[in-house]
Amino acid sequence: MASRDEAGAPDTAHQAGASPRDQSPSAQGNGSPGLPPPRLPSDSANKQFRLKLMMFWGVVIAAIVAAFTTGYPSWENYIVQEAAKRQLRAYIDVRPQGMSAIEEGLVPRVHDSFHNIGRTPAYDNGSFSRILVREYPLTRTLVNDECRYVAPDPKAGKWFIGTPKRPGIARESPLTAAEVGAIKGGNSAIYFHGRVCYRDIFNEPHRTDFCLYWKWDAGRISPSLSCPQGNSAG
Repeated sequence: MASRDEAGAPDTAHQAGASPRDQSPSAQGNGSPGLPPPRLPSDSANKQFRLKLMMFWGVVIAAIVAAFTTGYPSWENYIVQEAAKRQLRAYIDVRPQGMSAIEEGLVPRVHDSFHNIGRTPAYDNGSFSRILVREYPLTRTLVNDECRYVAPDPKAGKWFIGTPKRPGIARESPLTAAEVGAIKGGNSAIYFHGRVCYRDIFNEPHRTDFCLYWKWDAGRISPSLSCPQGNSAG
């Protein structure tokens, strides 16, 4: 007959529970050799990892900030320079001074002038203009020559300063009876269009396109009027 100590031994082991080694997969009969349990990272290792991660992102953010602060002044300077050029550059405006009488056999003639309304002179790169009789209202686009095909007038001044004098522009042929009848009947008008090409003091090319017309109004020729299209600057 077993003693009380021997009989109580299994109960004591059951109450104490199995050791961590006995609860490992090797002790449960999976056939693998007994391995120590995996070690969890210590608090110091976690702190080092977080510190390295913070240093990495700090370097990335610093690089982005450095790139932005390096490029921003260049872009800002460019904006300032372009704004200054727009304020200082020349701007050419075309202003007609009148139209000759509208009569059969007379050559229509326009006296105009170029006004530099900018703050600095402009170099004359030539101009193009033409007088036409077309339907009213105008249903087509009047095309101007490109600046590269326009030659400066050798007799004109090379610089636009203030209001340079220009000779009158005339059509090659006189008005016909049919043209005069269409104008006075309100079906046609006299159109004056063209382009002024010039360079500013920064040696940049520019142009001014203009389109004006005169129509018959209450028994007489009207003042010059702007076409609905064909007036622009660049």
